[in-house]
Amino acid sequence: MSRLPKWDEYDVEALLTPEAIAPGKWRTRYGDANNNGRSYGGQLLGQAMMAALMDVPRDRPPTMMQFLFLQGAMPDQPLDFTVTPLQDGKRFSSRHVRAVQAGRTVLDAQVTCALPLDAPAHADLSPAPLGEHPLDLPDLAGLDLALRRGLERLGGYSKNHKPSVEFRIPDAVRQLSAATATERFRYWMKARGPLPDNARIHAAAFAFFSDWWLNFSSLSMHLRDIGPRKLYISSLNHAIWLHHPVRADEWLHVEAVSPCAISGRGLSVARFHDLQGRFVASGTQECLMAYVD
Repeated sequence: MSRLPKWDEYDVEALLTPEAIAPGKWRTRYGDANNNGRSYGGQLLGQAMMAALMDVPRDRPPTMMQFLFLQGAMPDQPLDFTVTPLQDGKRFSSRHVRAVQAGRTVLDAQVTCALPLDAPAHADLSPAPLGEHPLDLPDLAGLDLALRRGLERLGGYSKNHKPSVEFRIPDAVRQLSAATATERFRYWMKARGPLPDNARIHAAAFAFFSDWWLNFSSLSMHLRDIGPRKLYISSLNHAIWLHHPVRADEWLHVEAVSPCAISGRGLSVARFHDLQGRFVASGTQECLMAYVD
C-alpha cells in the first residue's frame, strides 16, 4: 500500500479534506499521529464528518455524529471512506460512514444534518467565570514540569502539545495535580490558525478538536491512585451534537465531567460554549482505561 505524505501538523483543512475516488467514496490525503504511532482519534472524527458532509446539501448543517472506534489506524496509510445515504427527508438528511484501511474496518459512524426550524429554545449558560479569557491563561508549555511529567503516567496515547490546536487550562495546578484533580475538567481550545469561511470545514475541524483531552475527566480524579503504574487508554466511542454552527478557529470553552468509570471504561460528558457564552455543542466519549500490568 502506498504511503501518505507527511502532514505539516498545521493545515487542518488539508488534513480533513478527502480526495473523491468514486461516487460516495473518498480517500484521505494525510494522517495525524499520536505518540503511540497510531492515528489521533480526532483525525478519524474530522475526516468522517467531512466525508459525510460532502454528500449532503449545504443548506443542511450537521447536528449530530455518533462514532465507533473499531480498530487503530495507521497515520501514514490512506483510509477509504464509503458514505451511504440513510435518509433524505423534508428536513433531515442522514449518512452512514465507514472507513477501511488495508482491508480492516477502522471506524463506523452516522451523521445527521437538518434544516433549522422555528421552535421554542433554551440552553445552559456557560460555566466559564465572568471575565476569564483564554489568552490570559498559560499554554501547556508554560506549565510546571512536574505537572507535565505527572501526566506521563497516563501513557503515551496522545501528545500534550498539538501544533494545530491552541489549548489553555484555567487553574492548571489544581486541575492537573493528583491531590486536587476531580472528575470535572475545564479548558479552552481553538484552531491555531484561521480557517476558510466554509461551514463544512468548521464542522469537521470541530469534530477533529472535540477529541482533544475530552476523556481526561475520566482519568484526572484517579491520578492520586495510579502511583507508578501506567494506564492503557484508548477511545471506544464518541458523539457530538451541534446546537449552532461552530467556528473552530474561535475560542471554545469546554467543561467535561465524568459521571463514572467502571470495569475499565470511563465516560466523559462535555458542554462547549463560545467566547460569547453561547451553548454551541455537546459531546460524550467512552474510553478504555486499564492498567498495563
